[in-house]
Amino acid sequence: MFGLGPVEIVLIGAIAVMLYGKRLPEVGRTVGQSIAELRRQWATISRDLDVAAHLEGRDPRPARPARRFDDDVVGAGRLSAPRFDPPTE
Repeated sequence: MFGLGPVEIVLIGAIAVMLYGKRLPEVGRTVGQSIAELRRQWATISRDLDVAAHLEGRDPRPARPARRFDDDVVGAGRLSAPRFDPPTE
């Protein structure tokens, strides 16, 4: 992990506990949320630049379509269960 050995990781953890104490979970959560937001913004900027380059004709690759969450689901658009037919009397 980033070229750090176990001794360095323990030392960083000890320093974090000394600095933040009981607030450490809150600080960790805030840092995680900040990193996630940064990654989302970076992906948006990257996608916008790819689209702009494609529209100007500078990039021979086709523009990537906007990513949708339901594209990640295996079998999206297909029925995952058998069709239900109500009983007849």
